[in-house]
Amino acid sequence: MFMNAFSRTIRKSFWYLPAFYSVFSVVLAYFSVVIDERLYRTNTQTVFPAFMVTDRETTQIILSALATSILTMTAITFSSIMVLLSTYLSQYSPRTLNNFISDMVTRRVLGVFIGSFLFFVLVMLWMNITDQALFLIVPTLSVFLSAVCLAFFVYFIHHVGTWIQVSNLIQDITDNCLSILQNQKKGRKQLQTSIESPWSSWENEEYKLNVHKTATSVLPGFIQLLDLEAIVKQAHKDDLLIHMEKKIGDYVDEGTPLFQYWSLGDRPHDEKDYLKHIRIGEQRSSEQDIEFGIQKLTEIAVRAVSPGINDPQTAINCIQRLGKVLSRLAEESVDEPYIYDQDQNLRIVLQTSTFSHILYKTFYQIRFYARQDVSVLAAVFEALTLIAEKSQTSLQEKVWQFAKSVVEGIDRSAMIDMDYLYLNEKLDEIAKNTGHLKEKYHL
Repeated sequence: MFMNAFSRTIRKSFWYLPAFYSVFSVVLAYFSVVIDERLYRTNTQTVFPAFMVTDRETTQIILSALATSILTMTAITFSSIMVLLSTYLSQYSPRTLNNFISDMVTRRVLGVFIGSFLFFVLVMLWMNITDQALFLIVPTLSVFLSAVCLAFFVYFIHHVGTWIQVSNLIQDITDNCLSILQNQKKGRKQLQTSIESPWSSWENEEYKLNVHKTATSVLPGFIQLLDLEAIVKQAHKDDLLIHMEKKIGDYVDEGTPLFQYWSLGDRPHDEKDYLKHIRIGEQRSSEQDIEFGIQKLTEIAVRAVSPGINDPQTAINCIQRLGKVLSRLAEESVDEPYIYDQDQNLRIVLQTSTFSHILYKTFYQIRFYARQDVSVLAAVFEALTLIAEKSQTSLQEKVWQFAKSVVEGIDRSAMIDMDYLYLNEKLDEIAKNTGHLKEKYHL
């Protein structure tokens, strides 16, 4: 698990692909010079068409020109990235920077440019070691790489133009949230989970009264990943019952309790076997933390309704996506803290966020800063309607109660009769889908 987590961290880092392409370019440059020298010594170059063979001076001119061009394109690429990052910081949210930095296209383009530049420079250096007069492989590969770099450059300009549009950023964050839900759904199918406690209240049972131990964090940071499958297997092997004190996305310090555990069979065990399946990092990660993705969408919406930006349509777009994510979340059971092993023995009790808590954290800032914006408030009601349509009866009641709290916070000082009529129509839709149509709760 430790090696898997380390390899995932390496692959997601910004410098991974550029470093890989750089190493590959060094190897390619070396073998290009070696093979070209052997072809020259064996006079094999005469087999190829004459236009593919160039003399030393022409080859050096080509390599010098291409190296300068690639360096210029690399500088333009970095400048484009900095402009995009500045836009993300000033208009969207600092938390959204990682969405672009971790984008595969961005890293691949930089890797191709840096690798090609190294290839041209190293070939110019190493070709002076030999005294051959004609070259075949080096100029052919150089022209081919220049064409590849040009294609990547054009594609990157298009990519930046696409990514700078806030709608595409919002969609990317939404897709990431939905992907987390899908992965959680697959993971829960492999594990035996339940929303109901195996006892009336497990905290009051004998396990709570028996002697237990506490495992603490050895590093400060955010909990980024929990490998529940590995923890369940290890707990089954050691015959332990584990109660998590923290959840994905929580910040912990050195010595912060991560989980308590009870030994049910007095088997030998080691806390390190469990701590290695809990990844802690300096920043929150979107790998398993769906609340982090929701927070990004909320921050973009809040900034969009601020007086400095005043872009309610972007806020509405975010709210619509938030409604989609929460409706999918409502379809699943978000309160499944009890995880069993293959023998139906309880092994893990998770810390989970209730749906009411997630619903409140999603919309409470938007509700406050948009309390005078009818269009944004209507979008919030539409999102709540979407959530209620796909929720269980117990969750529908929570949606209705939250809708009433939103109504309580609306600033009515600047509203006119048409605003009241419009928002009341949205409230009626929520009431209809939550079973409170007879209540007639209006502004």
